[in-house]
Amino acid sequence: MINKIKYSLLLLCTLAFFAGCQDDNEGSVTIDAMVAEPGDLLNQAYPLNKVRVEGTSLTGLKKITLDNKIDVAFNPNYNSDKSFIFTVPFDEKLGSRFGIQPITFVTKNGTITKNIEILQPTPTITNTVPAVATPGYPLEVVGTWFYNVSSVTLSGSAVSFSANSPTSIIVALPANAVSGSELVVTTPGGTVSITIEFATVVIVSDFDGGGVRESWVSYGDVASFNAATPGGPTGNYAALTWAGSTTNGYNGTSGGGGASFLSPTNNDATRTFIDIDVSANVVGAQFAIQLNTIDGVNYGYNFKVTDVNWSTKTITLADFKDNYGFGSNTAATLDASKVNEIKVGIAQGDTPNPSTIKYDNIKIRYN
Repeated sequence: MINKIKYSLLLLCTLAFFAGCQDDNEGSVTIDAMVAEPGDLLNQAYPLNKVRVEGTSLTGLKKITLDNKIDVAFNPNYNSDKSFIFTVPFDEKLGSRFGIQPITFVTKNGTITKNIEILQPTPTITNTVPAVATPGYPLEVVGTWFYNVSSVTLSGSAVSFSANSPTSIIVALPANAVSGSELVVTTPGGTVSITIEFATVVIVSDFDGGGVRESWVSYGDVASFNAATPGGPTGNYAALTWAGSTTNGYNGTSGGGGASFLSPTNNDATRTFIDIDVSANVVGAQFAIQLNTIDGVNYGYNFKVTDVNWSTKTITLADFKDNYGFGSNTAATLDASKVNEIKVGIAQGDTPNPSTIKYDNIKIRYN
């Protein structure tokens, strides 16, 4: 009996010894620090940072889960008893977010959860669309990390914006914006700025007393013309009616000539645009836009109204053609700085009778 007791005690001691040895070899999992590279942030990291985890009993890493829902990839070859490395993921579709959140590590020796703070990176701007902005028109700002945008300013003044995505913001540019203005985007991650270059915009006439051509007259087979008709898109507008007369074979209106609209350096027809708000009494009414005679050539551009509601028509100068718009030679090589008069009429050979065209806010723009 005494021998049996001795044997039992010896067995228990042996089991206790082996258990103690196993604890010494494996032990409980501990994490002392999570260090982001580069920068040596402690228990903090930016998306796509590599993080070095330091502790004990870290061998046999099986799984990493961020914020209780996102599986984190890692290379098991960079795993020792004292450390391992992983890269911080960021994917909105998986629910990635900024701020303090749990991260759980599963090893062969056990599971441990710590908190890590995912920091929002400073935003960047890569380009704008279009590259040359136009005052009063929307501008797309393209970049990265446009999360939680708090403000967009231009020359220090707040402007309206819409954050389409983390890589795109649509900004509403004021009509009085000038080249060289600094646009600043602010997020919780920081600010980023870009200098905006604006197109040259000359208001030819707004028919409210503004623009470089204020007094308009009509000519040719015009039934009626009123350059101060109330109720336009921004106030008064011009209304021209043709009722079928062919006495002259043409008609039109003009604010007259004078100094060129653009400077001598703004001479590329492919970068020059005419913007005009248009409407009509009937679908099919045909506008005839003409320039002053340049180098003995009469350039024009004709188009039919497809919707009687007001809309903005934009025409590049390079799309104008000779012979009042009915020729085959384009104005693509025209010196745009020579344009000093824009005429608006009705192409009466192919338009309903009667036709009343309405127009407003004529501008010439150089991008």
